[in-house]
Amino acid sequence: MSFRREVLEDGAVRLSSERCSFTYQRPRPGVVSILIVGNDKGEFGTAPMDELREDIRRYAPVELFFEMDEVTGANLPVQEAWTEWFSANRSALKSVSILTHSKYMHFTAEVVKLFSRTGELIRVYLDPEPFQEALQRAAPGAQKAQK
Repeated sequence: MSFRREVLEDGAVRLSSERCSFTYQRPRPGVVSILIVGNDKGEFGTAPMDELREDIRRYAPVELFFEMDEVTGANLPVQEAWTEWFSANRSALKSVSILTHSKYMHFTAEVVKLFSRTGELIRVYLDPEPFQEALQRAAPGAQKAQK
């Protein structure tokens, strides 16, 4: 596993590899916005989920907002890891909102939702407007995550 973890000037945390990055912003306690870019082939191991551990410990139930417009793929072990994580942390999550324009990633997110048995806890958006409205309700004034 070869990746880098850095804290950005605005306090956001970025995990990055050659092919993929996760940027975590916390507009208020209990709300985490995560921008994912690229193709996750598992090089991060459990680090993307581990990055949320302290939020869950301190602020559960938390609201997660995944922006995946620039995701080009995630291999099956990565999908399975997120499925297991959502299932195991269901009680510590208030909501999970996922935005993607890709039909492939939309299908992938819906499969993760189904197999994690989280019901309506996870919402998958193709349209950015209702996603942004949900983020604004959770954290007024929050901006979309930046690369």
